[in-house]
Amino acid sequence: MSEHPCRLYLSAPEGQPLDVLGLLLSEALSANDVAAVLYSNTGETSPEHASTLMQCALDHEAAFIVADDIAFARQIGADGVQVSGDIETYEKARKKLGDDRIVGLTTALNRHDVMCFGEIGSNYILFDADLPNPHPSDDPQSLESLIDWWSGLFEIPCVAPVCAEGDRNRALIDAGVDFLFLDATIWNSRQNANVTLKSISDLIADCGRKQ
Repeated sequence: MSEHPCRLYLSAPEGQPLDVLGLLLSEALSANDVAAVLYSNTGETSPEHASTLMQCALDHEAAFIVADDIAFARQIGADGVQVSGDIETYEKARKKLGDDRIVGLTTALNRHDVMCFGEIGSNYILFDADLPNPHPSDDPQSLESLIDWWSGLFEIPCVAPVCAEGDRNRALIDAGVDFLFLDATIWNSRQNANVTLKSISDLIADCGRKQ
């Protein structure tokens, strides 16, 4: 277990030759405390492509999670799947993958769905402010307040996307977020990716020292 209050969760790099992608991912995993890598199957990639990046993740003790594609996750033997949707989608993923695999859920910022998802056995919850709220009558929730509320009620880990504003990331860590998620846009520039990852890692370490 890390001594820091939270860890990184990365999207796998995309759109470049596999040897370049493997190098980018390996550099990131070697230099930072990354708990998991999220892989998106675009339909243009092969199981061999995914397996190469998965092995890179496993070599650095990071879980390899497939986004939304339950069949593909099962085919390549991934550590789990991250699904968007409802309880039925979760139950389908759990049935297909079994209890020994990770099933994470993505949810909008409303307490109704979050409470339901927390009670069905998901391995983690990712709060996504960009998802439409299916319960518009609910009072709007800020990401920080939802994480603070969640961490006081559930032991299930929660994930939040990294914010552009550094102060908000510190607030998320202080609220009790377990993982900060960086999407695939960080890989648009190798240099920017390294700078961004180091900045977030340094922030996490700083917050850990102050606890």
